[in-house]
Amino acid sequence: MSRDRHVNSSSGPLPFKLEADNHEGGSVIRLTGDLTVDVPAEAWKSLDSGTKGPGKAGKLRFDLSGLTALDLNGSAQLLTIADRAGKGGASIEGLPERFETIFNLAKNSLDTPMEEQPDKPSFIESLGKVTSDIKDDAVALITFHGELLVEMARSIIHPGAIRWNSVFSVAETAGVNAVPIVSLVSFLVGLIIAFQAAMLMKMFGAEIYVADLIGIAVIRELGPLIAGIVLAGRSGSAFSAELGAMKAAEEVDAITTMGLSPVRELALPRVLASVITTPMVTIIASFMGIVGGSVVLLAMGYAPGVYWSGAISQVSMASFLIGTFKSFIFGFTLSSIGCQRGLEAGDGPGAVGMATTSGVVTNIVVIAVLDSLFAVVFYVLDI
Repeated sequence: MSRDRHVNSSSGPLPFKLEADNHEGGSVIRLTGDLTVDVPAEAWKSLDSGTKGPGKAGKLRFDLSGLTALDLNGSAQLLTIADRAGKGGASIEGLPERFETIFNLAKNSLDTPMEEQPDKPSFIESLGKVTSDIKDDAVALITFHGELLVEMARSIIHPGAIRWNSVFSVAETAGVNAVPIVSLVSFLVGLIIAFQAAMLMKMFGAEIYVADLIGIAVIRELGPLIAGIVLAGRSGSAFSAELGAMKAAEEVDAITTMGLSPVRELALPRVLASVITTPMVTIIASFMGIVGGSVVLLAMGYAPGVYWSGAISQVSMASFLIGTFKSFIFGFTLSSIGCQRGLEAGDGPGAVGMATTSGVVTNIVVIAVLDSLFAVVFYVLDI
């Protein structure tokens, strides 16, 4: 039997040292000192290589009776070295009782197999999941709108049950306060369209017809569309964020526990406020769009009376009613979807942000689709 004494040292004194006794049946490695996270990586490599040298072919035993400190890192490193120690294997003996809990914790963690990464889904599986999610989302939206329409019908029968203070408060914040940004966007869009159209029509000397184009396009299409999209990004997102925060704070659950309907108490005032204010905001947006178009014609030397006469002459009562009808539908859509996303928000810090993002994206897509459908229907009906 031979004894080799190894004192590990790399850049200075180390927290532990080892003694190795080699004999025909195997080797015993006695570790004394601290096996903690403070041990440098070079020392662990030295210990690992020391278990594979000459005379280490037999049974290898680690004697830990001299340890003075042990943590999870030291336990895991030692178990890993013991697991790789030659064909004869290795055993660990003499572990002080005060270190057994943390040592067993590291051992159980290493013995627990890692979960296998799931296979990447195929294109067909991904398509099926997306289709299923769209179906579930559509069912949730339809269910919510059905409940909302029932509450609206009940409120028409019993208008005194509506919390009008909440309706007027939301109307001010979500409708009246949105007038400046909607007006600005509509003014700039009208100006841009008039400028582009004027550059084209100038080639034929027909710039004055820009007034006719702006009048009918803004009143019938652009005014409701601009108001709907801007309000969806401003007010609809606010509804999603407010109700999502209430859902995360379990305030919605408290309302349900008291026997009240979250749709009636939270969503209905916001939807009514949006339905009332969106047509008014749309009328202002349409006016500002026409004003924006007038800037281009006035800059080209046309008199204000000529422009306004041309713009108004093309706006029939049917066009005005179509724009107003769209604004009612868009107001209902952007508020109801915003409220539904907020009430369906999940738990956790990111749930409110996800609900808000989903509400804005869904609103913009739905408003664009509805506007396209209205254009086709009114064309078929020759309105």
